[in-house]
Amino acid sequence: MAQRSLARRSWIRPRATVLGMSAAALVATTVPALPAQSVDEASCPVATPARAIDKGMRVHGLTVSSGTTPDAFQGEVLGVLQDGIAPGLDMIMVRLEGSEITHDDGSVDKGIWAGMSGSPVYDNRGRLLGAVAYGLSWSPSDVAGVTPGAAMRELLDSQDSTAINAAASTKKIAIPDATADRMVASGDMSTVQADSGFQRLPMPFSVSGLSNSHLQKAANRFNAKGPVVVGGRTSAAAEPTAIVPGGNLAGSLSYGDITYAGMGTATAVCGNEVLAFGHPLLWSGHSTLSMHGGDAIYIQKDTVFGSFKVANPSAPVGQVIGDHLAAIHGILGQTPKSTEVTSYVEKVTNGNSRRGKTVITYRPATPYLSSLHLLSNADRVLDKLGAGTATVRWTFDGTRADGSTWTFSRFDRFASRRDITFASIWDSYRQMSQIMHNKYERVRITDVHYRAQYSPRFNAFQIKQYEIKPADRWITITSHRPTRTVYAGTDLPVRVTLAPSRDTAESKVVRLNVRIPKSARGHSATLYVNGGGDEGRTRAGSFDEFLDKLESAPTNDTVTATVRAGKDGRGSSRTSDSEAAGDVVSGYKHLHLRVR
Repeated sequence: MAQRSLARRSWIRPRATVLGMSAAALVATTVPALPAQSVDEASCPVATPARAIDKGMRVHGLTVSSGTTPDAFQGEVLGVLQDGIAPGLDMIMVRLEGSEITHDDGSVDKGIWAGMSGSPVYDNRGRLLGAVAYGLSWSPSDVAGVTPGAAMRELLDSQDSTAINAAASTKKIAIPDATADRMVASGDMSTVQADSGFQRLPMPFSVSGLSNSHLQKAANRFNAKGPVVVGGRTSAAAEPTAIVPGGNLAGSLSYGDITYAGMGTATAVCGNEVLAFGHPLLWSGHSTLSMHGGDAIYIQKDTVFGSFKVANPSAPVGQVIGDHLAAIHGILGQTPKSTEVTSYVEKVTNGNSRRGKTVITYRPATPYLSSLHLLSNADRVLDKLGAGTATVRWTFDGTRADGSTWTFSRFDRFASRRDITFASIWDSYRQMSQIMHNKYERVRITDVHYRAQYSPRFNAFQIKQYEIKPADRWITITSHRPTRTVYAGTDLPVRVTLAPSRDTAESKVVRLNVRIPKSARGHSATLYVNGGGDEGRTRAGSFDEFLDKLESAPTNDTVTATVRAGKDGRGSSRTSDSEAAGDVVSGYKHLHLRVR
């Protein structure tokens, strides 16, 4: 079934439409030795000059439809769309045949497919015309839009590649009437296809290590636009594959238990530098993604969403250092800075356990991909979707701007009647995001470790009722919650009765003592009683204090009573008391107070 690629709001923007694709996961922090490259530095292709591109000129190219060896295809130039991709960046329109694009009789087979992005196209003198990067907005079709090789070559001579990194063309690219007539005249394309215009070829993104249901739930939780793609995971002993023109090439945000990779095609290899895709991956400019070769399994024909390549990325072989409008730019043998995520997960009922590892190279996605890593390992160990309880400790190590190190560690409990593994990942995600985006210092997270235990048994408490003792007797607070009088400068005892989740368990009473501020005399106040952790903002004067407050914040198994005092009962004066109940507690109550 055709699916759409995950598009996380701020950190990933592929306009992908696809598709079940296997993704390799290799746990490694160094680039392994590569097989001998088949392209010598001296053979870096010269770009075809714009003045030499004519309608009807014959072209040929390379792409991979199966395995690792490129297939040859042929074609002809239909025309050039001036500024067709962006201002100053033309699009070359070509009709192609061969390599499963067409049948032997010339009729369209799978057409220009997702994953073909970057396939090099050469003129009859062997010069690089450009890279296949765009296709008609519905498929299959044998007509492609090619990003000029000259624009791609500019990336090799520019450190920041800003010259052509203009406003990206995310809309349909119109086809001039004369060119459209030429396309339709062949008889194998309808006027509707020609009129629909070009779009950037979808990038086959895949995520390994999780079920589609959990990936979809994660996408919904983060307001991702469209379903995500489930990929496979290969052995950690997988071999790297050489990067060659027309060969498979993937850029990956992470690899290991969670591999988040986009698969396309290498356009040119110039010494240790690589150009690929003919369009952006994330369009991030400077990039830290890992670069991989790959092994194509087959090309899936899809007449609704467009045909696509199914492939496994192999071991990392370098780094994508530039992610721009005309191409991605990579360096072979260079290792990107990364965050190593490890986990040890146990199932308490049978002793089943597993250690997991993921390497994240795209910093903005660290909280999300770390959470998916824990979810993947927990799913594997618990081996079910459903109710349960969990205990999780997460530890983050990192560096400050001055190079010194910091460590953060937190322990908490979780319970869910529906999906315990999913419920157990979001607190660590929230705290990691708060740390990464803190307002005190610029910091980096270098290592993440989870240690977790899961049980299929659901145990939890719910706040049933609560009482206060402002004078000499306990007062049970009913649902009507009339305003009660308390006294400034005194302690207000609070007694909370917790109902268990199971009929066989006993109720539990938690006693708390909260101070009524002297400054509240003559004003109103509000008593809040709640179960579970506090997800509010943490105020601090420094990064160290900020970490301390995050670590010591109430956990999910606590009951907390808080008095907020002020003119409206929600002022800045605040006192609280907490007590652990032993199991996760849920529920919330509040009471208006008159302070004398």
